[in-house]
Amino acid sequence: MKNIHLLLVTLLISMSSYSQYRVFHFIGSEKGKKNIVKQALLKDLKESSEVRIKNGDLKGLDIWQTIAGGGDGHTDFVVVELYDDLTNYHKNRSLGKNLKWNPDESKKFWENWSSASSNNSYRLILKVEAFASKTKDLPKIAKFNMYQTVNNQMRNKWIEGHKKFSNEFIKGKRDAWGSGSVMMKPFNIKYNHITVDFFDNENLASYLLDNESGSGISDEMRKYWKKDDGTMPNWNKEVRRQVNRLMTINILQLK
Repeated sequence: MKNIHLLLVTLLISMSSYSQYRVFHFIGSEKGKKNIVKQALLKDLKESSEVRIKNGDLKGLDIWQTIAGGGDGHTDFVVVELYDDLTNYHKNRSLGKNLKWNPDESKKFWENWSSASSNNSYRLILKVEAFASKTKDLPKIAKFNMYQTVNNQMRNKWIEGHKKFSNEFIKGKRDAWGSGSVMMKPFNIKYNHITVDFFDNENLASYLLDNESGSGISDEMRKYWKKDDGTMPNWNKEVRRQVNRLMTINILQLK
């Protein structure tokens, strides 16, 4: 059942504020109705979130739109809410109350939202594990990488590696980078970790033409990951496997 919670989402990492928790919503739209969903997010959700931020219930909000050719065929928008205290997630979430709608206005909104948004929308709650940035402001492009670790032992090692070597991930083309572990998800979602690569490019073309490369894995990081036999692990088989990826551009930032 679609409801207000499908509107409220938050990005794994926000440059404007290093909050510990993120609530992500991955929102799809019915064919030909993407602009209706977008308008609801950029107007109604924006205004309601401004009320929550002013009241101290919400730390920030970021909305990302998938770039043509960079999506999964289901997700059109990624909405990210930022929280220092996750219990604030439950406070004052009602659009109708925050925007002082009468019953007819509320009914009209939800009818439009229900007909325009898809049933593929879902929510995740994440804990930020690591973050690094070259910039003060939020970069314009973000690539969301969804992974499933092979086991709990490797998941713990992977998270500790992210904390220990976070600055390694912003060498070269990336302008910021973040890592978050999934705390809650629907049963049908087959990943338990998200990393986000941020790029301070104006659009997809400038991103594609940016050929800056990194310096490769450091000796210290190589030593951390080296197996007993002296070889490096096969990342996709022995550490984690990638389940999904979304290329997005920022369309709203509130703080």
